[in-house]
Amino acid sequence: MPPESIDARRIEAEQATSVVRLRVTRTQNKKGRGTGFIVANTANKLVVMTCGHSFHEWVRGTEVGITFHDRRDASAEAVLINKEEEVALLMIDTSSNPELCAYPVVTFSYEDIRVGDFLVMLGHPHGMRGYHDVWNNFGWVT
Repeated sequence: MPPESIDARRIEAEQATSVVRLRVTRTQNKKGRGTGFIVANTANKLVVMTCGHSFHEWVRGTEVGITFHDRRDASAEAVLINKEEEVALLMIDTSSNPELCAYPVVTFSYEDIRVGDFLVMLGHPHGMRGYHDVWNNFGWVT
């Protein structure tokens, strides 16, 4: 897919409500920040996927602060951390806060992806808050 055929602002608008900010307090008052995506939404939990490089010291059970696009906060727990694959899954228990289930799951497109294709990345690098709610960036599939 050629870069000029990608409408990054449309993708950002469609997916922004599925993107969350992450924060965790680490040892010696150092904080980790990053971004994640809602990948599952069930009756009593949300599952967020994130990259592990921002949180090298995570262990299963680590509490992670989540901020949604509308600035609502929640707590999550790290339930799966795979350092080799550089991915972590976080779970938010929504049983006492069912309105959190209104947040949508991110949608991905896997159609005809090839090495060298153009891509759009969405998120909050380093947990940034700025004039954009969600930042978009470009890259190439490798």
